[in-house]
Amino acid sequence: MRNASNKSKQRNPWKIAFISIISLLIIAVAGVFLAVSLSSSTNKSVNQKSSNTSEPISATINKTQLNQLSNYYLGRLQKGSAAQYHFEVGNEGIVYGSLKLLGSSVDYSLTFDPKVMPNGNIELHANKLALGKFPVPISFVLMYVKQNYKLPKWVQLIPKDKTIKLDIIHMNGDNGINYRARTIDMKGQGKFTFDILLPQTDKED
Repeated sequence: MRNASNKSKQRNPWKIAFISIISLLIIAVAGVFLAVSLSSSTNKSVNQKSSNTSEPISATINKTQLNQLSNYYLGRLQKGSAAQYHFEVGNEGIVYGSLKLLGSSVDYSLTFDPKVMPNGNIELHANKLALGKFPVPISFVLMYVKQNYKLPKWVQLIPKDKTIKLDIIHMNGDNGINYRARTIDMKGQGKFTFDILLPQTDKED
């Protein structure tokens, strides 16, 4: 019994590491949407005809702007935290950082390709997951997280396809700010266009 208990304790840090990486991916992507929302605040009065309408606010940024916004947002989010991670867009998206594992600091990275779905939601296809120098089976990690970790309702894991679907249209419910992706172009300087969907408010008589 002791041997079984010891083996379980040895495996737990790795399971926690897997969960942490996927969780950081979700947090990083959510942070990007918040950053896009904040970046468009100066245009709100121009694009929104009335405080009683729910017309979407459009925001278009390039790779450099997206990386600057995500770095700023994640920097504030992680202020004072021991765990530091980064989100960056190049030819593909990448979340990277380091984790404390069995008393040592271990680097990790997860690369993925984003895709706009016909309804404006986003699909992330994971390409490579690594802990230190060792590749990790993505499907296994996603399956474990799906079965053992409570994710937000707007996040769906599809392990066999190595895919994460983000229902950003319903991300914050009927009374919150949501998003609709228009364009995700990773080529060259990049082009990322989103609609920011404001909650409807009752018109005053």
